[in-house]
Amino acid sequence: MWRQDHPDADLQDVPGDLVTTSGSGLDPHITLQNAEYQLDRVSAKWASDLKRDPATLKTEIDQILQNDASAAFGGLAGEKIINVLQVNLELKQKYGSPS
Repeated sequence: MWRQDHPDADLQDVPGDLVTTSGSGLDPHITLQNAEYQLDRVSAKWASDLKRDPATLKTEIDQILQNDASAAFGGLAGEKIINVLQVNLELKQKYGSPS
């Protein structure tokens, strides 16, 4: 489905977990790479809703992602991941509810 909605996307740049799901489809974690891939879209929406500078919001949201990113064994193994629910709660606390 994602590929049908984004036929022009360069698949070399798309994080694998953006186009796949966990076994249950309910895993709240995505890779940091996936979150960063979506950062422009997410920050632009928040900036539009809040009537704020998109570049400033992008920097602030990226800082939240970097602070919340973690990897197994205290960062010694595996790819960094973030908990999407946790990030969304932080965004809501910082900026209020999106429209």
